[in-house]
Amino acid sequence: MTDPAPIRLAVVATAEHSVKTLEALREVAGDRIEHIVHLGGKDADYKANNFFRMRSVQGRRGDLMQGDRFTGAASALETGPGMEAALWEAVDNLTRGSDQMAYGFHGLRDVQDYQHITHIAHDAMGEMLLREGITHVLFFDIPHMFYDTCLAQTAQALGLKVLILRQSFFPRQFFSMRSAMDLGHMTPRPSDDDAAPAPLPEGAPDLFYMKGIGQDRDAPGGLSLRGVGQMIAHHLVNAPLKLLNPVYMTRLLRRMRRIAGRFPEWRDPFFHFFHTDHLAYFDYLAEVEETEPELDAPFVYFPLQMQPEMTTSSLGGRYRDQLLAVERLAEMLPEGHLIYVKENPKQTGKMRSPLFFHRMERIRQVRLMPSHANSQTLLAHAQAVANISGTVGWEGVLAGKPVICFGATWWAEAPGVTRYRPGLTLDEVLAGTPTRAAAERFAGILQARSHFGHVQRHFARADTDTPDEDNAPEAARAILDLLEGRTPHTFDPQEGHP
Repeated sequence: MTDPAPIRLAVVATAEHSVKTLEALREVAGDRIEHIVHLGGKDADYKANNFFRMRSVQGRRGDLMQGDRFTGAASALETGPGMEAALWEAVDNLTRGSDQMAYGFHGLRDVQDYQHITHIAHDAMGEMLLREGITHVLFFDIPHMFYDTCLAQTAQALGLKVLILRQSFFPRQFFSMRSAMDLGHMTPRPSDDDAAPAPLPEGAPDLFYMKGIGQDRDAPGGLSLRGVGQMIAHHLVNAPLKLLNPVYMTRLLRRMRRIAGRFPEWRDPFFHFFHTDHLAYFDYLAEVEETEPELDAPFVYFPLQMQPEMTTSSLGGRYRDQLLAVERLAEMLPEGHLIYVKENPKQTGKMRSPLFFHRMERIRQVRLMPSHANSQTLLAHAQAVANISGTVGWEGVLAGKPVICFGATWWAEAPGVTRYRPGLTLDEVLAGTPTRAAAERFAGILQARSHFGHVQRHFARADTDTPDEDNAPEAARAILDLLEGRTPHTFDPQEGHP
């Protein structure tokens, strides 16, 4: 067997943890990786997020937009059949920098601006890939920050070998795939038969990123100093003169205090971000805070996912529009069945305009749950669970509940999960009730297909027993085996998208 051809690698590594793994990959690979182009922070070859802000920030090798001219390098993508879907995905990820979602507003005002910058990014990324002779592109997470989305889209259209990594919820293991939409697709392999079932803990998974989120009715909170600080930050950026208007400020603070007092303390409405347009969002949610779910009614539980976020923007496909999924679910439910929708407890008013709720209210089967409605209680009483790609789908499997999946997710082919398709009926879904033994069999196969190590900083930080200097070489060796084709990817390619 001949040695594989040297790799010319482009890699997105922005976090300190992934940069350390990249450094270890250079050492482990030696001359098997002939050339590396690093997109990351200011110390990388190129600053990764220049396209996001439309600002020229120099990396070690300059700026990807330096001396920029149209080249046509991305024509395979932009004239191909997948361009419309690629554009929607890129634009959705780009909205996280809009004036309603970030204090550092990227300056794009309308849909035409979003289209223009997406086409420019595709062309510039394609030019870089061709100029550098890149053969492989590596991502330490699902692309979801516009620049990495455009890079992945262009690389795939050019026929380059793309490797996308994603940390799993199993201890010290990560997944691999060629495309984000392959996540969860598992064509049976002979090696699957040798995988031992993986014992799973009882109860819901321990989600460290949901710490501090309440599940019961608590005493009402109040307006916090941090919330006031967020309000001031918003006005300093967007309307500083209003801070000097005592009548305006008095009315605004009174409204903020009234809203905050209607939610439990853990659901501080203004803790993470403030925008005046978001006040209507919290006013609307406050109206349902005093309601209680009717647990005896036949219902499907549909918890909304946080937006903008990778799990919807990049993994939802057309169902990144979560209400589109709710509408499809409503069409398949028999008369008398309800949909209990619960807002994500970390959601702010981002991507939740009054039109969002007007559209949701038009769906007669929908009942919006209060923030204190216990997710595990709703799960236990639901006939089924429906979700785009969130962890609640796996919670449903562990609870023995049938699950409807609308997006790409690692649990999409777990027992009891049915991918949504036109014409699907509730009876078909309910016929797929999962068992504990089947779930442990699935988990065993998935873990056997996975790779050892941490590739994302949040999971690495949670694993205090494994320092970076031990993890980085271990993960790097697994990544090199994937790049050179010695190890198969966790998930298999599939045609089409969810």
